[in-house]
Amino acid sequence: MKQAILTAPETIEFSEIERPEVKPNEILMKVKNIGICGSDIHAYYGKHPFMSFPIRLGHEMAGEILEIGSEVTGLEVGELITVMPQEFCHHCEPCREGRYNICDTLNVIGCQTPGAACEYFTVDAALVKKIPKGMTAELAATVEPAAVGVHAVRRSGSVKGMNVVVLGAGTIGNVTAQAAMAEGAKSVLITDLSDYRLELATKECGIPHAANTGKVSLKDAIEEAFGGEGADIFFECIGIGSTVNQAIECSKKGHDIIIVGVYGSTPQINMAWVQDREFRLIGSLMYVEKDFQDTIDYMDAGRIKMKPLISKVFKFDEYHDAFKYIENNKDQSLKILIEM
Repeated sequence: MKQAILTAPETIEFSEIERPEVKPNEILMKVKNIGICGSDIHAYYGKHPFMSFPIRLGHEMAGEILEIGSEVTGLEVGELITVMPQEFCHHCEPCREGRYNICDTLNVIGCQTPGAACEYFTVDAALVKKIPKGMTAELAATVEPAAVGVHAVRRSGSVKGMNVVVLGAGTIGNVTAQAAMAEGAKSVLITDLSDYRLELATKECGIPHAANTGKVSLKDAIEEAFGGEGADIFFECIGIGSTVNQAIECSKKGHDIIIVGVYGSTPQINMAWVQDREFRLIGSLMYVEKDFQDTIDYMDAGRIKMKPLISKVFKFDEYHDAFKYIENNKDQSLKILIEM
């Protein structure tokens, strides 16, 4: 079978290897689509702190079951599936508490272990999730990033009845805003510097309010969206210190700021205000099984819309071209897919 390996910065090499054998606890899937996310882009340029060369990418995936291991039950050949790409130990303190997304020895498929950038892929059946009939493989490959948004919203405890601000209208910011609405937020304001992404969020994904903070201050945008009520909670989905500080400056005292963005460098944060105003900065990483399954259900019900986020689909042998497309079309590249 063919596979794609990221061997060095901006270098993807294709090779032929044997089709993998299925262990008793595994399934074999024919890969149909994989997604490219921010961590893949960092890795492509050799700038991901937790990924090293060589690596076979592909942690956002969808495919069809071709073979089932002897110990596997509840799955059938021919079913469309996606995968939770988390390999965890089951024994450490976070795992025992059900927080295996922060397992002490967590490996993410496609990041620390070989991913689905290949024709056929074997995976532990416990990580497999069935896709409802009527949902395409392209949409199934977007469940993983959407689940990141659902988990982020739940890190706050609950957003029911709250005015929510999401900083950043890229894929993760968009799905976090959608998840907040699905989880019962009173209203949501999403911000960005891209009018294209903001228009997509409001017109195609149903986010009530949007503001370009390159043209209007965050404080004024919050006043416009929520009036005198102000914002109850912030989700930082960009990964730069300046937006965290914007949230700190505009938040009500004693409220939460959820950190969802991935930081390429150590930011300078206004910790004096965090202390003085009793803010809570809360990190969010990936998801747990309930987040993942609920995301599938939200997508199936149309409460989270991922189709508008699919910007372009490339063939497998165009893998390198996909990264270059993202580089040259950053503003309009939300979710780029590879089709096998």
